[in-house]
Amino acid sequence: MTRRILSAALVAALGICATGAAHADQMAMTSTATVKNDLKYLMYTPNGYETSNDSYPLVVWLHGGDQGGGDIEKVKSSGMPKLIQDGKQFPFLVFSPQNPSAELLYPIEKVEAALEEVISKYRVDRSRIYVVGYSRGGFGAWAMAEQFPHKFAAVVPIAGGGNRHYLSRTNEKAAFWVFHGTDDDVILLSDSVIMYERLKALKRDARLSVLEGVDHSNIERAALSDPELWDWLLKQRLDAAPK
Repeated sequence: MTRRILSAALVAALGICATGAAHADQMAMTSTATVKNDLKYLMYTPNGYETSNDSYPLVVWLHGGDQGGGDIEKVKSSGMPKLIQDGKQFPFLVFSPQNPSAELLYPIEKVEAALEEVISKYRVDRSRIYVVGYSRGGFGAWAMAEQFPHKFAAVVPIAGGGNRHYLSRTNEKAAFWVFHGTDDDVILLSDSVIMYERLKALKRDARLSVLEGVDHSNIERAALSDPELWDWLLKQRLDAAPK
């Protein structure tokens, strides 16, 4: 008797769902919400820029996780901004956006929008735009290469990881140089190795530098101290500059 009651209830319920489904509808809508892009950033121009009419290469620098938030001065504490602060001169523009979150990954759509704004204001050689990122910024560098493949001539992730399944979307003409330390216990070396091996399987121009005995806190400086990196970077160029 109980089984019959339950069966009858189930049939009735399914009937109600079926009847409701017949009259249900979904409307196609378009959001009109606007997202404010309030990214803060540092901008470096090389010596001679103001008196020149030339276009310059540009490096997008994405910092690590401990520099996010609203205090832009924190971005100067390490990485490329720290090198510049200490007097190092680069022959290219450096755009260093600050991750507005101290906990989340970079909002790369906002970074790309801010980059386009920078390109409109400065004389940027669009065929020579590069992205370099460390730790959380390394994740951002991988994501930028996958999400905006025709923008970057070279990508340098330092101690970062990413989604290898989307590497097929990267630009076949872009070059990659991946850095990681063997003693990194924050972002495991295998995260970079997996990405590198996938790039090689896709026949991308990729190289991997594994630094023996280097941990997470020291890989950033070790990678940026390699003079070959900057010479290599400036040689990378997209055949056709993206419009």
